[in-house]
Amino acid sequence: MKRDKFKFLKLLSEYRSLSYELKYVKEVLEEGHIEFEIYYRQWCASNGVDLEKLNERNQRRVDTMFIEEKSHIIKQEMALEEFKGETSERRDLSYLHKALAKKLHPDKIDANDPRKKEYEEAFKKAMEAKETGQWGELFDVVDKYSIHLRKYRDAIECLEFDIERIMKELSKEKSTYSWMLCQAETEEQKEEIVKRFLRHLFGWNG
Repeated sequence: MKRDKFKFLKLLSEYRSLSYELKYVKEVLEEGHIEFEIYYRQWCASNGVDLEKLNERNQRRVDTMFIEEKSHIIKQEMALEEFKGETSERRDLSYLHKALAKKLHPDKIDANDPRKKEYEEAFKKAMEAKETGQWGELFDVVDKYSIHLRKYRDAIECLEFDIERIMKELSKEKSTYSWMLCQAETEEQKEEIVKRFLRHLFGWNG
């Protein structure tokens, strides 16, 4: 039991670290995607690359790539739904709802309690996480507010699934051309990233 608890805490720490990293990467990419679009279009215009013609000639190729991307997202969503179903059937986590409600539900907190808003937000976060299968977020609240876990092994399995999901998402975000451009330090590196993008998307051989 003690070993399971330490493993749970280790995995929760790993989840939190990965979660923060993913949030950071996504924040960078909010502007990064726009910056890449501007840079690559300016580069094409300066180097005589006709994007309209490339789009016309390679429309099927581009469409296929977007279909494959959509298919990948759907598969990930299906895997999450399948795991959520298995969790409901095989893992005894239903008691957590009652335990969280007993400690954090707004109706249980006095109106004058300075922690009321904090508890309301924590309870809402936990319920949304439980509903959507964001296990790391759920156990983050469970740990912060000292909610007793009956079976650490069930929690460990859920955390391992969530960590794998986040690592895949993080890897996907960091493989984007926008991210690579953000990390580029020289003009030569930026130009090579644009060329790789054109070759990948259009089969460009300029």
